Amino acid sequence: MAIPGDLRDEKFCQELVGRAVEGNEEVVAFVQLMQGSPVKPAELMAFINPQLTSYKRPSEIIMLDALPATSTGKILKHKLAESLRGA
Repeated sequence: MAIPGDLRDEKFCQELVGRAVEGNEEVVAFVQLMQGSPVKPAELMAFINPQLTSYKRPSEIIMLDALPATSTGKILKHKLAESLRGA
């Protein structure tokens, strides 16, 4: 499968967190694209699914304007997980 142009030419950030479902964890991807990037969640899913084993594939891709981070740039995964619990 060809890599979508925006994924090949631009850097993008992503974080994966687990969400508990029926005694298991479900993988959810949080993605922050570069400003103005037209990439859609379905395009990302189509690109990454063939590259990952089934248990590593995210069930959902959530696009964010900005990933929660510390002042040094470390992603706050607990904030992402909290946002899932609140949804």
